[in-house]
Amino acid sequence: MEKFSLPSIAGVAAVGLKTGLIFPNDDIVAITAEAAKPFVEDKDIICVTEAVVARSQNRYISCEELARDIQSKLNLAPKSTLAVISPIASRNRFALVLKALAMATRGGKIILQFPIPFDEVGNQVMDEEFATTRLRLKKVLKSLQEARENTPQLNVLIREIIAALKLQEIGYSILSIRKITGKGIADLTVRTPEGKLAVVEVTFENLEKAARKAIGIKNDVEGARQALAISVNLGHHKITMVDAENLDNAKTYDFGLQLDSYYDPDVIYTNELENIKFSHPITGMDYRDLYLKMIKAGNAEGEVIFTNNPLKVYDRGYINGVCIAAVHERDKLKELFESFGAMVPVTTIKDIGPGPWGVIGSNVSDFEKGVLKLLPGDSDDTAEKIKAKIKEVSGKDVEVLIFGDGAYKDPDTGIFEMADPYPAIGVSSGLKKATLRTGTKLKLQVDTLHNLGYSRDEIEQIIKNNQAEVTRESLGTTPRSVTSIVATLADLVAGSADAGTPIVLVRGFKYTND
Repeated sequence: MEKFSLPSIAGVAAVGLKTGLIFPNDDIVAITAEAAKPFVEDKDIICVTEAVVARSQNRYISCEELARDIQSKLNLAPKSTLAVISPIASRNRFALVLKALAMATRGGKIILQFPIPFDEVGNQVMDEEFATTRLRLKKVLKSLQEARENTPQLNVLIREIIAALKLQEIGYSILSIRKITGKGIADLTVRTPEGKLAVVEVTFENLEKAARKAIGIKNDVEGARQALAISVNLGHHKITMVDAENLDNAKTYDFGLQLDSYYDPDVIYTNELENIKFSHPITGMDYRDLYLKMIKAGNAEGEVIFTNNPLKVYDRGYINGVCIAAVHERDKLKELFESFGAMVPVTTIKDIGPGPWGVIGSNVSDFEKGVLKLLPGDSDDTAEKIKAKIKEVSGKDVEVLIFGDGAYKDPDTGIFEMADPYPAIGVSSGLKKATLRTGTKLKLQVDTLHNLGYSRDEIEQIIKNNQAEVTRESLGTTPRSVTSIVATLADLVAGSADAGTPIVLVRGFKYTND
């Protein structure tokens, strides 16, 4: 078989290597060494995806096994209430973990806190415009409530905020509130669920008068397609809404059960979202709906709250335990709960399930049967064994890296797709000592030397001899972890779908050791 060779002008190169199917209890060390043997050269970095390493190690756990472990570690009695804090929004990464958490309550309750509008890796859990507008409205409403005792006239503003909140719930987008934003000539300017620009007049009781006024304003607002009139009864907690040009079709809504939610400026509660779904713009998944179904599948009652203040879960009643479900912010969030004086057990998803990573980085293996694949165990040791085996079969000195999710953010989707703890899950000895990758920007050196009058040949010689001190400025590259860079490169080359290349050979990547 031909060697994998590069032309002399090549820099860093990475190529995926195909293997046969890998099953539990296969010898991943021998498989990797044999796949790399025909191509490998000294100083190559052989990267292996964590998925096949974990599979070969038979690293699986069922929801039932995980639930028992959670019960034990959190000392949960039957009918317990468990708070789940800041999970990532992912069917593959968290749905079965959540089912196991629900099972651990044994018929109890899960209170799940979602950060808004995105989870920690960039998945949208709530429409950003909806969330931003609603929290601002609620903040203003709370301020008006606190000031109303001395200024009853503020009821006029309160009724318009409540009208705006209710309109949001039935699919309208709030563009402006004249008395608050100073924009528009109607009490409210909105966009209907069908996308029409509409003007709204709000009153306490005289709908007919408000309707006439709304029609007049509509005629004066360029692009307005609809006029609405709304009456708000603050005493009976009723809102009546009507098309100003068809008073026979009025609809009445009760907001009494939502009033306490309206006055909490930090949280968006489920009872404010009964008619709203937030489909992820890429996957189309409504994660609130999915996670409530997973909690139900775990035989527990579920409640989802949307807030960037995770301590708000304490407002929902007595809690028997807390599980921090965030991947990268888990230690910080655990410290927050413990510093707040949590009197119940607080754990993280790193601490439930087998070590060393618990269920961080786990994937669905069998959704219907409720089986998860975990991250590999002893990844550094496995990398070292692969390194030794490659030396044995090829005579070449290489380094080995076991990689997970790459550390990159997709600018099109906004997703920082890193649900694993680090891009490099395990490395061989030579990579453990790798320093941060730094240097001087080549483009800056070339520009500076060229502007100083050096010729092409002189510049090439200066750069070849590393005479960067000749330049008048020093603008270094951003320091980055060598192992994170290589792991991310490998993840991009290997792909996450059906490329069938679980091994990636990286050549020409230069780095230094401590």
